[in-house]
Amino acid sequence: MELAKIIGVGLVTAIAALILKSSKPELAFAVTIAGGVIILIFALDMLGASLRIFTDIAEKTGIDQSLVKIILKIVAIGYLVEFSAGIVEDFGSKSIADKLVLAGKIIIFTVSIPIIQSLITLIGNILELI
Repeated sequence: MELAKIIGVGLVTAIAALILKSSKPELAFAVTIAGGVIILIFALDMLGASLRIFTDIAEKTGIDQSLVKIILKIVAIGYLVEFSAGIVEDFGSKSIADKLVLAGKIIIFTVSIPIIQSLITLIGNILELI
């Protein structure tokens, strides 16, 4: 049901912006922003439930909570950078959008270093057992 709401808001926003674009471009821009904000509110509401599931999985499997937080940060960084780059590209600055994506990838790599260290330690421990 939530997906239908999100799609509905997206379609109504796109049609309204298209209709207003020829007569009142500044109003079309405002409608686009408002529609985007409403879609984000719906999506963030759904995200809250998903985050609780990850916490439950970490507790049941015994995975360190800090690793789960890092994974969630990586996913959030990816989404935010992609969203920001899309907005910047919509404003006509593809080169800036590309640089945002590159910076996001560098940040994701930097944030993921503790996970890489944990994997290397785990592989080392397994090799010692063999």
